[in-house]
Amino acid sequence: MAERANRFAYPPEVTGYFKNKTVRPAFSYLDVWAEEHAYTMTVAKTTELEVTNAFHRTIGQAFDEGKGFDNWKPLIQAELTKLGWWQPRMVSDPSGIDPDRMVNFSSDRRLKTIFWSNMNSARSAGQWERAQRSKRALPYVLYMRTTSGDPRVEHLQWVGLILPIDHPFWRTHWPPNGWLCKCQVRMISAREAQALLGTERVIGKNAEGEDIKIRYTDSPPDLGPDRQHRNRRTGEVTMVPPGIDAGWHTNPGLARSTTLIRNLETQLDAAPETDATRVLKELWDDAYLRLAPRLPQKVWLPAGVSKELAQELGAKSAVISVTSETIAERIDRHKLAVDDFAVFPELLAEGLPLPDPRGKSNVRAIIRRIGKAWWRAFVTLSETGYLRATSLHQKSEKELRNAVERAGMTWPGEE
Repeated sequence: MAERANRFAYPPEVTGYFKNKTVRPAFSYLDVWAEEHAYTMTVAKTTELEVTNAFHRTIGQAFDEGKGFDNWKPLIQAELTKLGWWQPRMVSDPSGIDPDRMVNFSSDRRLKTIFWSNMNSARSAGQWERAQRSKRALPYVLYMRTTSGDPRVEHLQWVGLILPIDHPFWRTHWPPNGWLCKCQVRMISAREAQALLGTERVIGKNAEGEDIKIRYTDSPPDLGPDRQHRNRRTGEVTMVPPGIDAGWHTNPGLARSTTLIRNLETQLDAAPETDATRVLKELWDDAYLRLAPRLPQKVWLPAGVSKELAQELGAKSAVISVTSETIAERIDRHKLAVDDFAVFPELLAEGLPLPDPRGKSNVRAIIRRIGKAWWRAFVTLSETGYLRATSLHQKSEKELRNAVERAGMTWPGEE
C-alpha cells in the first residue's frame, strides 16, 4: 500500500504551493478572483472559517498522502459532519449582494469540482515552477492535445504550439484554461523544438475513425480580440482571451510569484518591526518567491523593514525593497545562492548602518553577523523617496572592522 501511495505522490512544488495559501471564507467563487487564487484558498458558500479550513486541511492531507478524489472524500465528509455541514443547508450572503442559497457539500458533483480546481491549479503552479528551474536545458513549451473526449474547439487550435517559457502567451494560456480543462503542456529542448516546427504528424484517430493531426508552429492562432469580463460581485473589469473561462486566465505559478507581495508594503509598515521581520523571513522561504530572479519582467520584492533608517533618510516607508534584477545579477556575477537572500530581513532590520564609503548622503551600508558569516548590504533612498537594497555581499570581519573604524563608530557588541 505504501508503494502504491508513493507512486501517486504529488511533487513538493504542488504541496508547497497549496499549503502556503491563506484561507478565506467566501459566499461566491467571484469573491476571490483570478490572480488572488494564487495565494488565497476558498470554497464557494463556505461562509464560516472552520468550514473553509476543513477543506484546506483535508485537501492538503490528500496531497501529502498521494490520495485522489475517492480517498479524499471520506476525509472531508468526517470533517463536515462534525461541523454540521454534511447535509443541504441554506447559506446567507454576508455582503447582502445575493439572496440566500441552498448548498449541499455531500454532492459528488460539487466535491469533485472543488477537488479538481484545487488539485489542478496546484499542479499547474508546480509544473510552472519546475519549468522555470529547468528552462536553461528545456527552454520551450509545447501545448499538448487534451485527453478529454469532448475538447473545446479553441483549445484544439493551441495544440502543437511551441513557444519559449517566458513568452507572454503563457501568462494567460498556461493550462488549465477553464473549468475541468484537461489540456497539458510539456517542456522541450531547443533541438526538439527545431525538429518539430513546421512538421505535421498523425497521433491517432478520433471517434469517427479520422486521423488526428497536429501541426507544430510557433505562431499563436488569432481567435479574435480579448473579451471584457465584469465581476458582478466586486465590479472588477478584466480582459479575458477568447477560449478561456473567466477566472482561469492567469498562470497560477506566475501569479503566485508576482502577487505574493501585493499590499504587503502597507501591512509591513503598520506592523511592529519584529513582526514585520518575522513575516519577511517566512516570505523568503516561499519557493515561488525564490523564482523571482528567473522571471522575465522586473519584480519588486520586500527585503526588510527599518523604521530607524527610514527616519534617518526621510523615506516615505520603512519597507526596503529589492528588484528581481538585482538578485539575478548577484547570483550570476557574484555566485550567491538564492538561499543567501534570506538573510535580508534580519540584516536590514538589526544590522549596523554605516555612512556610504563614497560619501553619498542618500546611501547607507548595513553590516551584521548572521550565523558564522558577516554580511553587508547597501541601501539607497530613491528619488521617489523609497528605500531600495542595491547589493548584498559576504565580507570578512577584518574588512568590516576597518570600515567601522573609518566611520568613527563602535564595532557591534563592543562598548
